Amino acid sequence: MHRFTYRLTALAAVLAGSMLPSLSHAQEVRQLSLANVPPDMIDASPQGSAQGGGKPAGRNDVDLGQDLSPEAAGAQSGSFGTAAGSPARAAAQAARTSSSASRTRRPPATGAAARAGVERAVFERAPIAVPLPVGRERLITLPAPAALHVPRDMESVARLEVIDRTLYATALVPFTTLRIVAELVDSGQQIPMDLVAGESTASATSELEVFVVEAGKASGPAATATGAAAGGAAVAKEAEPEQPAADMVQLTRYAARMLYAPRRLAYDLPGVRQVEVGTQPVTGLLRGAQVEAAPLGQWRSGNLYVTAVRVTNRARTPLELPLEDIRGRWISATAQHGRIGPAGSDWDTTALYLVCERAFEACL
Repeated sequence: MHRFTYRLTALAAVLAGSMLPSLSHAQEVRQLSLANVPPDMIDASPQGSAQGGGKPAGRNDVDLGQDLSPEAAGAQSGSFGTAAGSPARAAAQAARTSSSASRTRRPPATGAAARAGVERAVFERAPIAVPLPVGRERLITLPAPAALHVPRDMESVARLEVIDRTLYATALVPFTTLRIVAELVDSGQQIPMDLVAGESTASATSELEVFVVEAGKASGPAATATGAAAGGAAVAKEAEPEQPAADMVQLTRYAARMLYAPRRLAYDLPGVRQVEVGTQPVTGLLRGAQVEAAPLGQWRSGNLYVTAVRVTNRARTPLELPLEDIRGRWISATAQHGRIGPAGSDWDTTALYLVCERAFEACL
Protein backbone atom coordinates (compact mmCIF):
# COMPACT_ATOMS: atom_id res chain seq x y z
CA MET A 1 0.00 0.00 0.00
CA HIS A 2 2.82 2.38 0.81
CA ARG A 3 4.53 1.35 -2.44
CA PHE A 4 1.40 2.15 -4.46
CA THR A 5 1.04 5.50 -2.75
CA TYR A 6 4.68 6.34 -3.48
CA ARG A 7 4.22 5.52 -7.14
CA LEU A 8 1.15 7.77 -7.42
CA THR A 9 3.00 10.60 -5.72
CA ALA A 10 5.94 10.18 -8.08
CA LEU A 11 3.67 10.11 -11.10
CA ALA A 12 1.97 13.33 -9.96
CA ALA A 13 5.34 15.00 -9.50
CA VAL A 14 6.43 13.99 -13.00
CA LEU A 15 3.20 15.32 -14.54
CA ALA A 16 3.45 18.56 -12.61
CA GLY A 17 7.04 19.06 -13.73
CA SER A 18 6.18 18.54 -17.40
CA MET A 19 3.35 21.15 -17.30
CA LEU A 20 5.34 23.97 -15.65
CA PRO A 21 7.01 25.13 -18.86
CA SER A 22 3.65 25.30 -20.69
CA LEU A 23 2.10 27.35 -17.92
CA SER A 24 5.02 29.78 -17.93
CA HIS A 25 4.70 30.30 -21.71
CA ALA A 26 0.93 30.81 -21.52
CA GLN A 27 1.39 33.72 -19.13
CA GLU A 28 3.74 35.68 -21.51
CA VAL A 29 1.73 38.42 -23.42
CA ARG A 30 3.03 40.65 -26.26
CA GLN A 31 1.46 43.93 -27.56
CA LEU A 32 1.17 43.95 -31.36
CA SER A 33 2.20 47.03 -33.40
CA LEU A 34 3.61 47.81 -36.83
CA ALA A 35 7.06 47.93 -35.29
CA ASN A 36 6.82 44.24 -34.67
CA VAL A 37 5.61 43.39 -38.20
CA PRO A 38 8.21 42.63 -40.91
CA PRO A 39 8.33 45.23 -43.71
CA ASP A 40 7.50 42.75 -46.44
CA MET A 41 4.19 41.97 -44.70
CA ILE A 42 2.91 45.58 -44.67
CA ASP A 43 0.27 46.31 -47.39
CA ALA A 44 0.51 50.00 -48.53
CA SER A 45 -2.85 49.90 -50.28
CA PRO A 46 -5.58 51.86 -48.48
CA GLN A 47 -8.19 49.88 -46.58
CA GLY A 48 -11.43 49.59 -48.41
CA SER A 49 -9.96 50.23 -51.87
CA ALA A 50 -11.87 47.24 -53.05
CA GLN A 51 -14.98 48.90 -51.77
CA GLY A 52 -14.39 52.15 -53.68
CA GLY A 53 -15.75 50.92 -56.97
CA GLY A 54 -13.08 48.70 -58.43
CA LYS A 55 -9.95 50.89 -58.27
CA PRO A 56 -6.78 48.81 -58.55
CA ALA A 57 -4.75 48.27 -55.39
CA GLY A 58 -1.82 50.63 -54.86
CA ARG A 59 -3.55 53.77 -56.36
CA ASN A 60 -4.67 56.64 -54.24
CA ASP A 61 -6.37 58.86 -56.85
CA VAL A 62 -8.31 61.90 -55.69
CA ASP A 63 -11.30 62.93 -57.80
CA LEU A 64 -11.53 66.74 -57.88
CA GLY A 65 -14.38 66.81 -60.31
CA GLN A 66 -12.17 68.04 -63.21
CA ASP A 67 -11.89 66.72 -66.71
CA LEU A 68 -8.13 66.50 -67.19
CA SER A 69 -8.19 65.06 -70.68
CA PRO A 70 -6.08 66.87 -73.33
CA GLU A 71 -9.22 68.02 -75.12
CA ALA A 72 -10.67 69.51 -71.94
CA ALA A 73 -7.35 71.09 -71.00
CA GLY A 74 -7.11 72.76 -74.40
CA ALA A 75 -10.66 74.02 -74.07
CA GLN A 76 -10.02 75.46 -70.61
CA SER A 77 -6.85 77.35 -71.53
CA GLY A 78 -7.57 80.69 -73.17
CA SER A 79 -11.26 80.11 -73.82
CA PHE A 80 -13.77 82.93 -73.92
CA GLY A 81 -17.35 82.92 -72.78
CA THR A 82 -19.99 83.59 -75.38
CA ALA A 83 -22.27 85.67 -73.23
CA ALA A 84 -24.92 87.72 -74.88
CA GLY A 85 -23.72 91.14 -76.02
CA SER A 86 -20.06 90.11 -76.51
CA PRO A 87 -19.53 90.08 -80.30
CA ALA A 88 -15.73 90.06 -80.09
CA ARG A 89 -15.65 87.08 -77.73
CA ALA A 90 -18.24 85.27 -79.82
CA ALA A 91 -16.12 85.82 -82.95
CA ALA A 92 -13.06 84.42 -81.19
CA GLN A 93 -15.02 81.37 -80.02
CA ALA A 94 -16.39 80.78 -83.52
CA ALA A 95 -12.90 80.92 -85.00
CA ARG A 96 -11.61 78.50 -82.39
CA THR A 97 -14.40 76.04 -83.06
CA SER A 98 -13.91 76.07 -86.84
CA SER A 99 -10.11 75.87 -86.74
CA SER A 100 -8.20 72.59 -86.47
CA ALA A 101 -7.25 71.29 -83.05
CA SER A 102 -3.60 70.92 -84.05
CA ARG A 103 -2.12 74.30 -84.96
CA THR A 104 1.47 75.28 -85.58
CA ARG A 105 2.35 78.58 -83.93
CA ARG A 106 4.44 80.86 -86.13
CA PRO A 107 6.98 83.19 -84.53
CA PRO A 108 6.18 86.88 -85.03
CA ALA A 109 8.01 88.49 -87.89
CA THR A 110 9.97 91.68 -87.33
CA GLY A 111 11.43 94.44 -89.44
CA ALA A 112 10.98 94.49 -93.19
CA ALA A 113 9.76 90.89 -93.23
CA ALA A 114 6.69 91.91 -91.20
CA ARG A 115 5.67 94.71 -93.56
CA ALA A 116 6.48 93.86 -97.15
CA GLY A 117 4.99 96.20 -99.73
CA VAL A 118 1.85 98.30 -99.59
CA GLU A 119 -1.66 97.05 -100.35
CA ARG A 120 -4.30 99.54 -101.48
CA ALA A 121 -8.07 99.40 -101.12
CA VAL A 122 -10.66 101.83 -102.51
CA PHE A 123 -13.78 102.43 -100.44
CA GLU A 124 -16.89 103.17 -102.47
CA ARG A 125 -19.71 101.57 -100.50
CA ALA A 126 -18.75 98.00 -99.61
CA PRO A 127 -16.90 97.45 -96.31
CA ILE A 128 -13.14 97.07 -96.59
CA ALA A 129 -11.83 93.61 -95.73
CA VAL A 130 -8.85 93.79 -93.35
CA PRO A 131 -7.19 90.40 -92.70
CA LEU A 132 -4.89 90.40 -89.67
CA PRO A 133 -2.13 87.94 -88.78
CA VAL A 134 -2.34 86.67 -85.21
CA GLY A 135 0.34 88.20 -83.00
CA ARG A 136 1.69 90.58 -85.66
CA GLU A 137 0.96 94.28 -85.99
CA ARG A 138 -0.48 95.58 -89.25
CA LEU A 139 -0.64 99.23 -90.32
CA ILE A 140 -3.77 100.66 -91.97
CA THR A 141 -3.44 104.17 -93.42
CA LEU A 142 -6.74 106.09 -93.51
CA PRO A 143 -7.58 109.04 -95.79
CA ALA A 144 -7.68 111.43 -92.79
CA PRO A 145 -7.49 111.34 -88.97
CA ALA A 146 -10.38 109.26 -87.69
CA ALA A 147 -12.20 108.10 -84.57
CA LEU A 148 -12.91 104.38 -84.19
CA HIS A 149 -16.22 102.76 -83.25
CA VAL A 150 -15.55 99.20 -82.03
CA PRO A 151 -17.37 96.53 -79.96
CA ARG A 152 -17.04 97.14 -76.23
CA ASP A 153 -15.07 93.92 -75.67
CA MET A 154 -12.75 94.41 -78.64
CA GLU A 155 -9.66 94.55 -76.42
CA SER A 156 -10.14 90.87 -75.58
CA VAL A 157 -9.35 89.78 -79.15
CA ALA A 158 -7.41 92.66 -80.76
CA ARG A 159 -5.43 95.78 -79.89
CA LEU A 160 -6.31 98.88 -81.96
CA GLU A 161 -4.53 102.25 -81.75
CA VAL A 162 -5.01 105.33 -83.94
CA ILE A 163 -2.30 107.99 -84.33
CA ASP A 164 -3.01 110.71 -86.88
CA ARG A 165 -4.05 108.80 -90.05
CA THR A 166 -2.51 105.45 -89.11
CA LEU A 167 -4.40 102.59 -87.46
CA TYR A 168 -2.17 100.06 -85.69
CA ALA A 169 -4.02 96.73 -85.49
CA THR A 170 -2.83 93.57 -83.74
CA ALA A 171 -4.92 90.40 -83.47
CA LEU A 172 -4.37 88.72 -80.12
CA VAL A 173 -6.32 85.54 -80.92
CA PRO A 174 -8.00 84.12 -84.04
CA PHE A 175 -11.52 85.45 -84.61
CA THR A 176 -14.13 85.51 -87.34
CA THR A 177 -15.30 88.69 -89.09
CA LEU A 178 -15.69 91.67 -86.78
CA ARG A 179 -17.06 95.02 -87.98
CA ILE A 180 -15.46 98.31 -86.87
CA VAL A 181 -16.19 101.79 -88.23
CA ALA A 182 -13.64 104.56 -88.81
CA GLU A 183 -15.25 108.02 -88.75
CA LEU A 184 -13.14 110.68 -90.50
CA VAL A 185 -12.76 113.75 -88.30
CA ASP A 186 -12.71 116.37 -91.06
CA SER A 187 -15.73 115.25 -93.08
CA GLY A 188 -17.58 112.92 -90.71
CA GLN A 189 -17.59 110.16 -93.35
CA GLN A 190 -17.75 106.64 -91.95
CA ILE A 191 -15.71 103.77 -93.37
CA PRO A 192 -16.77 100.26 -92.27
CA MET A 193 -13.96 97.72 -92.02
CA ASP A 194 -14.31 93.98 -91.50
CA LEU A 195 -11.44 92.55 -89.43
CA VAL A 196 -10.67 88.83 -89.45
CA ALA A 197 -7.76 86.81 -88.04
CA GLY A 198 -6.77 83.18 -88.39
CA GLU A 199 -4.42 80.76 -90.09
CA SER A 200 -5.52 81.90 -93.55
CA THR A 201 -4.54 85.52 -92.78
CA ALA A 202 -1.01 84.82 -91.52
CA SER A 203 0.56 86.26 -94.68
CA ALA A 204 -1.34 89.58 -94.55
CA THR A 205 1.54 91.63 -93.13
CA SER A 206 1.85 94.43 -95.69
CA GLU A 207 0.64 97.95 -94.99
CA LEU A 208 -2.94 98.64 -96.11
CA GLU A 209 -3.73 102.08 -97.53
CA VAL A 210 -7.38 103.08 -97.80
CA PHE A 211 -8.71 105.53 -100.41
CA VAL A 212 -12.17 107.07 -100.43
CA VAL A 213 -14.23 107.88 -103.51
CA GLU A 214 -17.71 109.31 -103.82
CA ALA A 215 -20.53 107.50 -105.58
CA GLY A 216 -20.57 108.38 -109.27
CA LYS A 217 -16.99 109.69 -109.22
CA ALA A 218 -15.09 106.44 -109.09
CA SER A 219 -13.03 107.15 -112.18
CA GLY A 220 -10.98 110.01 -110.74
CA PRO A 221 -10.07 108.58 -107.32
CA ALA A 222 -9.73 105.08 -108.76
CA ALA A 223 -7.20 106.47 -111.20
CA THR A 224 -5.51 108.17 -108.26
CA ALA A 225 -5.17 104.89 -106.40
CA THR A 226 -3.87 103.16 -109.54
CA GLY A 227 -1.39 105.92 -110.18
CA ALA A 228 -0.16 105.78 -106.58
CA ALA A 229 0.27 102.03 -106.82
CA ALA A 230 2.34 102.48 -109.99
CA GLY A 231 4.36 105.28 -108.46
CA GLY A 232 3.02 107.99 -110.81
CA ALA A 233 2.31 110.81 -108.35
CA ALA A 234 1.90 113.42 -111.06
CA VAL A 235 -0.70 111.39 -112.96
CA ALA A 236 -2.63 110.72 -109.75
CA LYS A 237 -2.71 114.42 -108.90
CA GLU A 238 -4.14 115.30 -112.32
CA ALA A 239 -6.83 112.63 -111.95
CA GLU A 240 -8.13 114.00 -108.64
CA PRO A 241 -11.47 115.79 -108.96
CA GLU A 242 -11.60 119.47 -108.10
CA GLN A 243 -12.60 120.00 -104.48
CA PRO A 244 -15.41 122.44 -103.62
CA ALA A 245 -14.32 125.76 -102.19
CA ALA A 246 -14.63 126.36 -98.45
CA ASP A 247 -16.70 129.26 -97.12
CA MET A 248 -15.42 131.92 -94.74
CA VAL A 249 -16.56 130.00 -91.64
CA GLN A 250 -14.70 126.86 -92.71
CA LEU A 251 -11.65 128.90 -93.60
CA THR A 252 -11.65 130.62 -90.20
CA ARG A 253 -11.99 127.33 -88.34
CA TYR A 254 -9.22 125.80 -90.43
CA ALA A 255 -6.84 128.67 -89.66
CA ALA A 256 -7.62 128.44 -85.94
CA ARG A 257 -7.01 124.69 -85.97
CA MET A 258 -3.65 125.14 -87.68
CA LEU A 259 -2.56 127.59 -84.96
CA TYR A 260 -3.98 126.11 -81.77
CA ALA A 261 -4.92 122.45 -82.33
CA PRO A 262 -2.52 119.60 -81.46
CA ARG A 263 -0.39 118.35 -84.29
CA ARG A 264 -2.43 115.18 -84.69
CA LEU A 265 -5.54 117.30 -85.46
CA ALA A 266 -3.80 119.83 -87.73
CA TYR A 267 -4.78 118.02 -90.91
CA ASP A 268 -5.39 119.41 -94.40
CA LEU A 269 -8.85 120.48 -95.51
CA PRO A 270 -9.80 119.49 -99.08
CA GLY A 271 -9.87 122.53 -101.35
CA VAL A 272 -7.69 124.67 -99.04
CA ARG A 273 -4.05 125.49 -99.72
CA GLN A 274 -1.53 127.70 -98.00
CA VAL A 275 -0.19 130.81 -99.77
CA GLU A 276 2.73 133.02 -98.92
CA VAL A 277 2.33 136.14 -96.83
CA GLY A 278 4.77 138.64 -95.40
CA THR A 279 5.42 138.35 -91.66
CA GLN A 280 6.52 141.95 -91.06
CA PRO A 281 4.60 143.84 -88.31
CA VAL A 282 1.66 145.89 -89.56
CA THR A 283 1.43 149.36 -88.02
CA GLY A 284 -1.99 150.67 -87.04
CA LEU A 285 -3.95 147.50 -87.83
CA LEU A 286 -6.20 148.15 -84.80
CA ARG A 287 -6.95 151.86 -84.68
CA GLY A 288 -6.44 153.49 -81.28
CA ALA A 289 -4.99 150.33 -79.61
CA GLN A 290 -1.43 149.90 -78.39
CA VAL A 291 -0.80 146.52 -79.98
CA GLU A 292 1.77 144.85 -82.16
CA ALA A 293 0.28 142.92 -85.10
CA ALA A 294 2.10 140.59 -87.51
CA PRO A 295 0.76 137.97 -89.97
CA LEU A 296 1.46 134.32 -89.13
CA GLY A 297 0.02 132.50 -92.15
CA GLN A 298 -2.43 132.75 -95.03
CA TRP A 299 -4.66 130.15 -96.72
CA ARG A 300 -6.84 130.24 -99.80
CA SER A 301 -9.90 128.35 -101.00
CA GLY A 302 -11.56 129.43 -104.22
CA ASN A 303 -11.73 133.25 -104.20
CA LEU A 304 -11.42 133.63 -100.43
CA TYR A 305 -8.29 134.26 -98.38
CA VAL A 306 -7.93 133.96 -94.61
CA THR A 307 -4.96 135.44 -92.76
CA ALA A 308 -4.00 134.62 -89.17
CA VAL A 309 -2.52 137.69 -87.45
CA ARG A 310 -0.78 137.62 -84.07
CA VAL A 311 -1.84 140.52 -81.83
CA THR A 312 0.18 141.41 -78.67
CA ASN A 313 -0.90 144.04 -76.15
CA ARG A 314 1.68 146.74 -75.41
CA ALA A 315 -0.40 148.63 -72.86
CA ARG A 316 -0.27 148.17 -69.09
CA THR A 317 -4.01 147.52 -68.90
CA PRO A 318 -6.12 144.68 -70.31
CA LEU A 319 -7.61 145.26 -73.75
CA GLU A 320 -10.97 144.41 -75.29
CA LEU A 321 -10.18 143.88 -78.97
CA PRO A 322 -12.07 146.48 -81.05
CA LEU A 323 -12.93 144.37 -84.13
CA GLU A 324 -14.94 147.22 -85.65
CA ASP A 325 -11.75 149.36 -85.69
CA ILE A 326 -9.62 146.95 -87.71
CA ARG A 327 -8.10 148.70 -90.70
CA GLY A 328 -8.80 147.15 -94.11
CA ARG A 329 -11.59 145.78 -96.29
CA TRP A 330 -12.43 142.48 -94.65
CA ILE A 331 -15.43 140.27 -95.20
CA SER A 332 -15.15 138.90 -91.65
CA ALA A 333 -12.88 139.35 -88.64
CA THR A 334 -12.72 136.87 -85.76
CA ALA A 335 -10.63 136.95 -82.58
CA GLN A 336 -9.38 133.82 -80.87
CA HIS A 337 -9.84 135.65 -77.53
CA GLY A 338 -11.98 138.78 -77.21
CA ARG A 339 -9.93 140.10 -74.27
CA ILE A 340 -6.17 140.03 -73.72
CA GLY A 341 -4.16 140.85 -70.63
CA PRO A 342 -1.68 143.65 -69.96
CA ALA A 343 1.77 143.66 -71.52
CA GLY A 344 4.08 141.07 -70.00
CA SER A 345 1.30 138.80 -68.71
CA ASP A 346 0.81 135.19 -69.78
CA TRP A 347 -2.31 136.08 -71.77
CA ASP A 348 -1.30 139.31 -73.51
CA THR A 349 -1.31 137.71 -77.00
CA THR A 350 -4.03 136.28 -79.22
CA ALA A 351 -4.80 135.78 -82.92
CA LEU A 352 -7.11 137.49 -85.41
CA TYR A 353 -8.52 135.70 -88.47
CA LEU A 354 -9.21 138.10 -91.31
CA VAL A 355 -11.09 136.94 -94.43
CA CYS A 356 -10.97 138.84 -97.73
CA GLU A 357 -11.53 138.16 -101.41
CA ARG A 358 -7.92 139.12 -102.12
CA ALA A 359 -4.54 138.58 -100.53
CA PHE A 360 -3.73 140.18 -97.17
CA GLU A 361 -1.64 143.07 -98.49
CA ALA A 362 -4.28 143.99 -101.07
CA CYS A 363 -7.03 144.22 -98.44
CA LEU A 364 -5.22 146.55 -96.01
